[in-house]
Amino acid sequence: GADGPAAARTLGGRLCQLRGLLFFDAKLKYLQRVLSATATDADAPSVLLNRLRAVGRHREGASAAASATSGEHSVFAQLHEQLGRLRPQALCRHDKACRVNFVGEAADDHGGPYREAIAHICTELQSDCLPLFIRCPNGVHGVGTNRDAYLPSPSATSPQHMAWFCFVGQLLGLALRQKETQLSLSLPSVVWKQLVDEPLLGSDLMAFDESTWRSLQKLRSIDEEGVCADDFADVIFETFTTQLSDGSHAELWRHGASIAVTFDNRDEYCELVVQTRLRESQRQCDALLQGLSSIVPQRLLSLFTWRQLELLTCGSPDVDVEQLRAHTKFGVGVSPSQRHIRYFWSAIRRFTPEQRSAFLRFAWGHSRLPISAAAWGETKFTLHTKQVSRPDAHYPVAHTCFFSLELPVYSSASICYERLLYAITHCQAIDIDTTTGARENRDLEWSDSDSES
Repeated sequence: GADGPAAARTLGGRLCQLRGLLFFDAKLKYLQRVLSATATDADAPSVLLNRLRAVGRHREGASAAASATSGEHSVFAQLHEQLGRLRPQALCRHDKACRVNFVGEAADDHGGPYREAIAHICTELQSDCLPLFIRCPNGVHGVGTNRDAYLPSPSATSPQHMAWFCFVGQLLGLALRQKETQLSLSLPSVVWKQLVDEPLLGSDLMAFDESTWRSLQKLRSIDEEGVCADDFADVIFETFTTQLSDGSHAELWRHGASIAVTFDNRDEYCELVVQTRLRESQRQCDALLQGLSSIVPQRLLSLFTWRQLELLTCGSPDVDVEQLRAHTKFGVGVSPSQRHIRYFWSAIRRFTPEQRSAFLRFAWGHSRLPISAAAWGETKFTLHTKQVSRPDAHYPVAHTCFFSLELPVYSSASICYERLLYAITHCQAIDIDTTTGARENRDLEWSDSDSES
């Protein structure tokens, strides 16, 4: 790896070791220059995605539930099946990887459907819809940091799983190339570090399984609690095995299940547990890196720290209200001083972080804001007034392709909050475009894209 002894003797290796000291803006400009030079000008391939089919599997019987858990009918699997046939270079476009058509939804892809498809996929990846990622032990047990983070499942090892992990890696690469591709994924440092070849530390284990980390620390210093070699076996009943994040067990030594942990070998046991846990998803991370490297040259990744790669591909999970306001413009006849506009910003501030992300997805198809002025570019959020006779009886209308919202002139802050919250929680279909393409998508039936029907 770039941090090994041999690599450290080369100029590139030394730069990688100093990656945290190199100016981020300079590295970003270099990355963008290389990616721009290797982008394709080919037309975007079209894909047909059936969200109704994917969601419907969760509402059917037991066999359908098992099918849903396997992920075969997910939007992610549908996208992989269609884009996986193409050479990776065909996806390396400047704006977006493909043109999305949603079955049964009147949407014409000027950006909104594509962003919504990516957001939908990220939701699937971080749920039981797909078997690829599992919630970190910190989240399962409600301790420590990163409780909302997901790890690649050590048990997801089939050829299909590996191909899917590779495709997730390609999506990460596309997120580096394209503003339209932003992944709202929450992954711990142990994943990102393997993608940029940074050393894994004990603190990375604590970042996703603090309970195990603290237990190991107590075991190392058990002599300070008054436990000696003579009575160690009376209080510790471990063998040279460890439980992984998915509940499976791994032997730390050959026949480790029959080798007891003793007072004298406890330090070696603790070190083996740490190293095994840090590498429990190495196969899956290798597949992620394989896909990522097919979209972005791997040598570029080593210039960035793991935190920088996370920020570039996923953005910041916190929706900064003031940043959003700074990138807001107003439609004809609308001003920031109008009462219903003030109610709108009051509602946004009142939302939880998760609700603000849901609003962003409702209005734009992204769940996170751009990370810099350059990433924003010319993009602005636009607020329009929705002219209706009974405003309080209507919900706001979003135009995700254009990052705009039509807001009725609500009579109170509470009504504005309630209507907006309902809209972002329950309204996910993109269904009001009136172009010929949108009408064709709306009229497609499940059987048009479901060979099982």
